[in-house]
Amino acid sequence: MQTKHAKLFAYQIPFRCPLNFNGQRLTVRNGLILQLQNNQGHSSFGEIAPLPGFSVETLQQAQEQILALLNSGIGNRPLSDNLYPSVRFAVESALRYAPFAKQLGNEHVIPLLQGDNQSVIKHYQALAMPTIIKLKVGRQRVQQDIALFNQLTSLNSLLIIRCDANQAWHSKQASHFFANINTQQLDYIEEPTASFTDNLLLAKQYQIGLALDETLHSSSFHYQHHPQIKALILKPSLIGSLTRLEHYINIAQQQTLAVSISSSFESIVGLLQLNVLADSYKGRCAISLGLDTVKYFQSGLLTDPRHIEQDLQTLECLWNK
Repeated sequence: MQTKHAKLFAYQIPFRCPLNFNGQRLTVRNGLILQLQNNQGHSSFGEIAPLPGFSVETLQQAQEQILALLNSGIGNRPLSDNLYPSVRFAVESALRYAPFAKQLGNEHVIPLLQGDNQSVIKHYQALAMPTIIKLKVGRQRVQQDIALFNQLTSLNSLLIIRCDANQAWHSKQASHFFANINTQQLDYIEEPTASFTDNLLLAKQYQIGLALDETLHSSSFHYQHHPQIKALILKPSLIGSLTRLEHYINIAQQQTLAVSISSSFESIVGLLQLNVLADSYKGRCAISLGLDTVKYFQSGLLTDPRHIEQDLQTLECLWNK
C-alpha cells in the first residue's frame, strides 16, 4: 500500500536510574517515532532508536537518513540496502501496517534482572521467585557475578537462569565463572566474550548452552551450526532487515533452536512492534520475549500502550506531510 501521509516525532524518556550500555552511562533514552498513514486511512508506527554502545549508527545519523527518505517519498520505491539497521527496521515495520495490541502480551516474557547484587536479589524476591529469569553479568567483578548467581539459585533450586554477558569478559574470566556455578541451572549464556571461537570452545569445555546475540548483528556473519548453540537472540533494531530476521527464524526452525525476540530499550511503541513481530513467528520455533525493559523508564511518556496517540501530540514533530 502506498503511503499518503507521514509524521516523524522526537522523544526523550528518563530512566528511573542511570543504566550502563557497553560502557556508556545513560540517564535518558532518545529516539524517533515514525507514523505513516496509507490511502485507506490506516496509521502504523515504527521506532528509530539506535542504542549507544551497540548500534553502528548514532541517533543524529539515523535522523538525517530518515528525513532524507521522507523527502524522497517513503514507501513509494524499494528501500536502499544502505539504510541503517534502526531506520530499516522502523520503516519496514511501519510499512506493514500491522495493528498493535492494546497491551504487551505477558506470555513467554522472561523477567530481566540487572544492577547491584542486593537490588537483584530484592527484585527477584519481589517477583515471587519465578523459575526462569534473564540475568545481566559482566558489569562487575566476576567473583560478584558468581556470588549473585549462586545466591539466586540457593533461593530457588528450580531456578533456570539465562545469562547475558554482552561480550564483557575475556576467556579466563568466563572460564572462572563457569567453573564456580552450577551449570545445570544455566539455561544458556549470551556472548560471554567477544570471540565467537572462544565462546564455542568454552561452551564445549563446560558443556553449557550458548546463545548468539551481538554476533548476529554483523551482515558478514554466516551461521554454521554447532551442538552447543542453543538459542538466537534477535534484536530487530540492531539487525535491521526483516529478510535477515526471517533468515534466522528459518535457521532456528531447521536446527530446533530457541529464539528470543528482544528489545534494545525502545519505548512502548517499539515494544509493541516487537510483540507483533513475535506473534508472526509463532508455531515455527520456540519463541520467548525479551521485552521486560519498560520498567526501567520513569512512568509517563511513551510507557503506556493506551496513551500512545495522546503522547505523540506532546512530542516535537520533525516532519509532517
